[in-house]
Amino acid sequence: MKNKKGAPESAPETETGAKVNNYSETGKDLLKVLDYFRYTTGTTLDCAMSVKVLRNSVTWYVAELENLNLLQAVCVKRDRTTGRKAKHYSSNRDLWANNCTKELSLFEERDLS
Repeated sequence: MKNKKGAPESAPETETGAKVNNYSETGKDLLKVLDYFRYTTGTTLDCAMSVKVLRNSVTWYVAELENLNLLQAVCVKRDRTTGRKAKHYSSNRDLWANNCTKELSLFEERDLS
């Protein structure tokens, strides 16, 4: 008897150790990233190298933490690894007030005298 296309019997065998949709690992990695930025101000590359999580994952976690208002970029300066300008993040709300990534407004009123 021939298997139908898309039938569960025709699905390829997977290894038991594969990390596919392993949500418990994702939660642990997210907490590692949050803890890193709780105690350190740094870039996503700094975080990835420190907590041993893929940089692609770290940037996704940073975006999620920003959406949850748990993390914010506090300044843009040169990355110590690459030497290029990069956002530096922190979860310390005291540093958020000194946000140097504020966009300039073209319509801001200025005293031109």
